[in-house]
Amino acid sequence: MTEDERSTAEMRSPLGFALGLDLDEATVREIYEIVGREAAAASVSDDDRLDEVRKRMLAARGA
Repeated sequence: MTEDERSTAEMRSPLGFALGLDLDEATVREIYEIVGREAAAASVSDDDRLDEVRKRMLAARGA
């Protein structure tokens, strides 16, 4: 599986979560990419990275 394929597959869960928060796809992608860069630099696990994406989406909803 290529990096792009993995990224697309991983985005399905956050996008579904974002629908319930009424966030647009562009906002979710921006959050996902930022967290991905930060997680790669810190060697964070995939589960922790996705938890952080969800946490930031919740914060974006309240902004």
